[in-house]
This record gives sequence, C-alpha cells and structure tokens, in this order.
Amino acid sequence: MDLTIAELVRRAQELVMRYWRAGPGTPGALGDLSEAISLLDKAYDQVRPGDPGRGGIAAQLGWLLMSRHTAHGGPVADRDRGTVLLGEALSSPGLPPTWIMLARIGLGQLRLSRALEGVTNQAARGGFLGGTSSASKADAEAAIECFREALRSPAVTPEVVATIQSLITLTEAIVPLLSGNLDFTGMISAMVGVQDLMKRGGQVANPGIASLFFTTDLTNVDPLNYPGLDLRDSDTRTPGPAPRRAVPVPVAPIEPDSARRGARGRLADLSGLPGNPIWEQALAVLQMGPEQGVAAELDAFGGAAMNAVEAGGDDDPVESGLDHLLAAVGLCLREQRDGSGWGDDSGAGISTAAAEQLLAATELIPTDHPAAAAVVETLGAVLDDTRPFGGAIPGRFTAYAAEVSPRPAVVAALSELCRATGADVAVDPGPLEAAVAAVPRDHFAYAALSTAVQQVRLAAAVRAYDPAAVRTAVGPAPEGLARLLDALVHDDAEALRGAVDGLVGDAMSPRCAAVVGASYLELTPADLDDAVRLLTAATRELGHVNLGLCTRSWWRLVATYRRRGAPGDAELSRDAGVNALRGGGQDRVSAARFAGQMLAERYEAAAYTALEVAAVASDRPVELAEDVLGVMLGIDLQASPAVEVPALADLAVAVRRVGASALLYLHPTDDVGRTAGVLCLDPATDRLDVLANLPVHDLLPLDDPGLSAITGRWSAGSLLVAASGDLGRIALSAVCTGSGRRLAENVGVTYVSSGARVIELSDRPSVPVSDAPLFVVNPRGDRDSAMVDVMVLRRLFYPRSACVGRAVESVDAAGTRDDVLSHLSGASVTHLACGLQRDDVPALLLADGDVLAVREDGLHGTGLVVLAEPAAEGFGSVADAFLDVGFSHVIGWQWAVPVRFAELALFMTHLMLVDHRMPPARAVNAVHRWMLDPDRDLAPLLTGAHLTTVDTIDLTRPALWSALACRGC
Repeated sequence: MDLTIAELVRRAQELVMRYWRAGPGTPGALGDLSEAISLLDKAYDQVRPGDPGRGGIAAQLGWLLMSRHTAHGGPVADRDRGTVLLGEALSSPGLPPTWIMLARIGLGQLRLSRALEGVTNQAARGGFLGGTSSASKADAEAAIECFREALRSPAVTPEVVATIQSLITLTEAIVPLLSGNLDFTGMISAMVGVQDLMKRGGQVANPGIASLFFTTDLTNVDPLNYPGLDLRDSDTRTPGPAPRRAVPVPVAPIEPDSARRGARGRLADLSGLPGNPIWEQALAVLQMGPEQGVAAELDAFGGAAMNAVEAGGDDDPVESGLDHLLAAVGLCLREQRDGSGWGDDSGAGISTAAAEQLLAATELIPTDHPAAAAVVETLGAVLDDTRPFGGAIPGRFTAYAAEVSPRPAVVAALSELCRATGADVAVDPGPLEAAVAAVPRDHFAYAALSTAVQQVRLAAAVRAYDPAAVRTAVGPAPEGLARLLDALVHDDAEALRGAVDGLVGDAMSPRCAAVVGASYLELTPADLDDAVRLLTAATRELGHVNLGLCTRSWWRLVATYRRRGAPGDAELSRDAGVNALRGGGQDRVSAARFAGQMLAERYEAAAYTALEVAAVASDRPVELAEDVLGVMLGIDLQASPAVEVPALADLAVAVRRVGASALLYLHPTDDVGRTAGVLCLDPATDRLDVLANLPVHDLLPLDDPGLSAITGRWSAGSLLVAASGDLGRIALSAVCTGSGRRLAENVGVTYVSSGARVIELSDRPSVPVSDAPLFVVNPRGDRDSAMVDVMVLRRLFYPRSACVGRAVESVDAAGTRDDVLSHLSGASVTHLACGLQRDDVPALLLADGDVLAVREDGLHGTGLVVLAEPAAEGFGSVADAFLDVGFSHVIGWQWAVPVRFAELALFMTHLMLVDHRMPPARAVNAVHRWMLDPDRDLAPLLTGAHLTTVDTIDLTRPALWSALACRGC
C-alpha cells in the first residue's frame, strides 16, 4: 500500500531518532539513515513544486544526505544532491528559522567538503605554494558565508554558536592554503578549534573522505524538537506538543552474540536462504548484486556486519572469520552500488577495506573448511572489472587460495589470478585462461577474471617485447595508455608523439604523469623541459603509494637533467639520484650507473650509498613499456622496500673487527667498464676517499702504475675489496708494488660484495674446520678424477669426515638432495667436488638427477665452502649465494686454471687450514705466497702427482695463483 506524504515523513523521523540514538557515523546506524533518506526521497517526489511543504522536506532530506556523505563516506552524489536540496530549502518561503539555520550549516559543510578536494597530498608536499583551483577557494568562501549567516539566526543556541565558530575558524585557515599563502597562525587556531569541537562531542567523519569533514551532534536542534511541517494531505487532528529529546543516556556496548545474530538475520532476509550455511547465503547475495536490493536494506546489512566484527568476543575462530566475510560482502555491495565502500582513492582498482576484511577471514578460517572457498570466491567481488590486478592485493591471497580444498572452478581461476599478481603478472597466460574458461559467464567474478586473462596476455607480449602480440592485445586503434604502450614497443617516434600529446592534460594522475614524462625522454631534446615538469610532479605524489614507479621516476629525472645540461642541472641530477637511492624497487643498473658518475665527480658519500644499493638491488631494470603496463593494470612493478645502507661508523667498526686495513670499492665510472673508480674506507678514521679514476686494460694489471700507487699504501695486513661486475675479477693480489714485489707477498686480499656484507659476516662465529668436515664428490658419476684427490684430502687432513656421493673408499650416502641437506647444516668445511649450475639461482647437481638450489628454503650452513671445480665464470655470484644462507667463507676460482694446478692449490689450502690452523682468508694468501716463492718448502705430505705439478708448471705465473680467491672476511 502506498504511504501518504505525512506517513513517509513520520516514519523517516522515527528512523532519524533511531539513527541519533545509535550514534552518527557508526556502521550499524547507516541502515536507518539510508532508509530515512529513501522515505524522504519518496515524499519529496510526491510534493509538487511551489507546495509550501516542499521546502521543509528538501531541508530534511538535504541534511540527511549531508550526514551520510560526511559521517559515512557517502558518494559524491550525496554531496551534490544535498547541496541542491539545501539551496532549494533556503529559497523556499515559510521555512521555520531553525531549519533555515540547519540548512545553512549543512550547506556550509557540503561546500567545505568540496573545497577540501583541493587539499591533496600533492599540494601538501609542494607546500601549497601553487595554491589550488579557483573553484575550491570559492567553495571555501561560500562555506564561511553560510556559517556566518547561521550565526545570525534567531534560533541559534550557545552550543551551536561554539560549533559554528569552530567550523568558521577551520575554513578560514584553509582559504590561504587554497590561495597558496601559508598562514601558520590560522592553522594553529583551526587545530585548537577542532580540539574544542571534539571535547564538546563533535565527531570526525568516517574513513572514506578527508578527516577534516565534520558532522556535529546538534543535540538541542534535532529536527524532532520542532513542530512537524504543515502538509496539505496531513491528517486534521489538532497537533499536540512537539516531542522533545530525552536526556541522552550512555549507549550500552554491543553484545557479540546479538550483533552476530543481527547481521546474519539481515543476511538471511537479503538472500532468501535462511536455512543455508552462512557462506552460501553470502555468495547468493553477491550473485544477486546491489541492484536487486533496497539501498537501505543493503546499508543496514553492511552496518550490522561491521558491528559484528567490532563486537568480536567469540572463542570460535571460524565464526569470527565469518563475521569478517560478511563485513567484506557488505562493503563490496556498497562499493558496487555507489563507490563508497571505503575504497582506495589512489586508483588501485580495488575495494581495500573489503580486501582487508577478507584477509582477516583467511587468518581464522582453515583452508579445508567449506567457508574457505567462499572467502576466495568473494575476492572476485572485491576486484575491479577493468583492473583486477589493482593494488597487488590479490597477491596476498596466493598461498591461501592455493591450499583451499575442495576447489570450485571459480576458486581455481581466482587462485591463478592471485598467483599472477604475486609474480607481477609475469606468468604464462595459459593456466589462467584455461581456469577462467570453466567459470560460468553469469558469475559475479567472471568479468574481472576475463579481463585478467586479456591483461596477462598483454603482459606476456610486453615482457617478450613482441610488437605483433602487443598490437593484437591492444587492438588496431588503441587509445590512452594502450596507445602509448603500443608506440613504445613498436619504437615509433611519430606514434609516440601522438600518444603523449593525447594524454597530456590537467586531469592526469601522478602515475600517468610518471610514464608520460618518461616518454618525453624518447622524443626530442626540446621535450626535456616537459619531462622534468611531469616527472617532478609525479615524484611528489608517488612516494608512499608506488615505491617502484616513484624510484624509477627519480632515476629518469637523473637522466633528464644530465641530458638537458642547463645551468644547475648537474646539481639537480645529483640531488635526484640521492632521492632515488632512498626509494624502493631499486635495480642494479641504475644505482651502479649513478655510482660511477659520483665516483668520476668525486662525491664520496653519494657514491658509497649508490654502491651499497647496487650490491643488493635487482639485476633486471624495469623498462618504460613495462611501467606503462603497470599503470594500465594498477600494479607497481618491482616494489621492494628501500635498501638500508649501513652507517659509515658501523661499517668502520666491522672492518676493524675483522682486522682489515681498509675496504676498497672498485667500480666502473663509464658504461663500458674501461675506467674504474677506487673508493676507500679507512677504518681508523671512518673516512671515505676517492683514491683514483683509472683506465682498465687487463684483469691482470701487473705493472699498472695507477693501481701500484694505490696498493703501495699498504705494506702489511689485509684488504677487503668490494668490486663490481668484471672488476671483481681484477687480480689486485698480482699488482706490483713499489718495491717490485707482488701485493700478495705483503698484503692479503679478500673479496666481499658490499659493506653491508662485511657487517653481516663480522658477527658470524668462526668454526674450526676439523669439527665436522663434509665432502660431496662425484654424485652423478661424471667426475671420477676427483675421487682420488678427495681420498688423499680425507686421509691426510680429515680422517673423521663425512662423504656423500661416489668415492674410492666408503661413503655415508649416495649424494641425493636429502643426503646433502641432512649433512650440510652442521658441516664445518664443505668440499664440493660435484657439478655446479651457475645460473641466476646457483645449484648443486646431485645423484638421481637431483638439483639443490643454494638459496633453497631449509638450506643453512655455518662454516667454510671450498669449490673444487676451476670454473670459468660466476665465482662471485655462486659464493654470495652460499654466504646468503649462513656460510662464513667461500674459497674458489675467479677464472679457469688447469685441473692439476687446481688440485695442488686446494691441497695446499687444506694444509694451511688444518696443519697451520689459519682462517680461510689467511690460508689463501699463504698459498699465494707459497706459489710465488721460488725456494718454497715442499711439504712432506705432497703426493707424487702434486710434486710432478710443481716440477712441470711455473707456479709463479699470476694467471694461475691469483685465480684462487676467498670471498668472505
């Protein structure tokens, strides 16, 4: 039955009373507020223009829309319609003074809300020096005028006066910011006013809008305190006294059980499936979608679900997990309906509040529980249909989704999407495509999943730099960022110019500005000013949101300033590089290039920071086309945390602790590695010095005068060397000093990857090599010659050693992956006479075709590793992999040497380790000196084969003995 206007208004006022009692801004009250708005909306539609009662209804409806917008994060549509309605009310004749005052206060708050859109993070980071739009300033001034008019109302009370004055103070402090004029005194006054407002019970608005929006509990001016409106079709009974608000009483805390019953009762009403499990009802409501439900009922369910989460207090984790699941469903429905489900305003393409509720549910609901599949399935409703990978949040569900059992088709598809997100979408599109093909097309997650398939295909094409595949993925006439991506991949300057020109505009987002600004670098020198402008704007805004893209924008600014070469650009380039080094998502190429520039220009501190960052950064830089792809997909590629660079004082302490005379960094100062900068840390003074910038001619710089001048500074002790790239293979030990001797005859040289590694290794305890020796020999039967050598070493030096693999004498195990893992963690010295895989992930090649990655989970060591095979490449990366998992030192070969020589050198190394009890670095240096000594003592333990090697090979050749190196300290 249709309700009369009077009945609609009366019921709305009853709901408003319930709303105030529940508490403005609380989730559970939102349903009553939305239902009241719905009823007044119907009443407003029934009142004809010019009707005396229309202005009063417009005032009430506008006030409630203002409350939902400011206190509950309501959509912009609430603000816009509320502004119109309150304006209409103020122009209506006969409106009671109290409602005139309320309408002006509400209109002022809505104007203030719109003005504050100009107070962005970007404007704040720029110090508000540029001001904001003229519209924002006009809205702020209009808000002040509304508040001042309200103060002149005859209905105003002292409490309301205090509230309005606080709002005026706040708004007046904002106006100078919007004009670009900082007024710190006004800002302080505003904060004092805010504090006073809070003390009197004023409420800061909910998440979803800026925290400066207020909805004030005007206790003494509630609409119910005043006579009802005289409507034409109201009943003719004589009105009684106007109802008065009762004295407020403290709200009793919500009982957990009642809160949960309330949420689940509303869910049952919405789903129409009261007998089904809670998770099935939740999925049914999501499948229905928000358009099938009444807005007030959906808001009431969402509020009740949030109340249940906040009430908590249940000992059953699954039941608490279901509370979080229902809260996520409520937020999803509201986000889908009007975009106000506390979503992420950074353009991530995902309802972050709903996602956080789902993540909380994963902590409480086991993966084998029937509700677990519903948790993952609900993720499909959280995702944006156009950017399902947005914000990288699906990647946080990867492990949970992979373990859910049983796995309906949609769960399997969402699990594949989560896996792709966790891998920065760098996956084979096939598995995701196959999984999505099994999902019903009418499922609420299908749109997001089908988009994900298209975007993974595009990502694969971009990663492969396949122009034809990219063109197929974006279509023959791409627009926007897709057009920019297509032009970059096709290396088409004309198309790139058109794409850039089509994207430039006032509404460009910071992420879009970052890639458009970088695209100018691919055009003409005349475009470099535009590149600087856009990249600078992007770095101001992206710092805490897109770590990787922000850092790469700083690096691109470095290149832009250097290429432009205007006065002052050299300093700006250096400052941009220093800012880049502080960011996340580092890549080795950019940091290393900057280090070379700083060494060449003798900026020690910046060079040191860049070298430390480069030592641990990712090897693969992200190309511009990939960044454009990331912006399109809403993901931040390579977004690792910032690198923590050790303080120089801490590093100097570590260098002193290991007994080294200095730490030398060797790093290329050009892009082709033909010059090397030498940076020295003196641990006695904590001082950094760039010692030289030298040409590099050979890996064996025997008589290089530049290096001789440097190494001649030390006549005893040891040096730590952190060398980059091919410079890591320079044989400093072979450099001639001023006295005509090799450096190795006076000073030991030990290699490390960075200063941070020195600090790390200086705290590792030394382990006597004879405690628990381990030999891994010939496990695949492809190194038979090593078996005799290992037999000699075990008999002479390690009679109580363990041996796995194949040997002349008995072994402890066959040398499978499990065999090696069971012995490796406790070994004091591990002699590896097995095959080594020297790829990006170094690995041992073991029996039965097993492969053991050095960085594999569960692998941990404590002692020394000896690499027996004299390999041609990769000693540094292999050694660092062992150091990463806990080993203290690695001895091996920087380049290939004859096998007979390698066997003799390692025999002498073990002799120094065991008989002379030398630590690894000193043992290697002792072997170097023994090789260089023409009157060397021949140890009585040398075998006949070793003596033959001594007699037939010139051991003093630097190309032989300097290949043996120790990595560690």
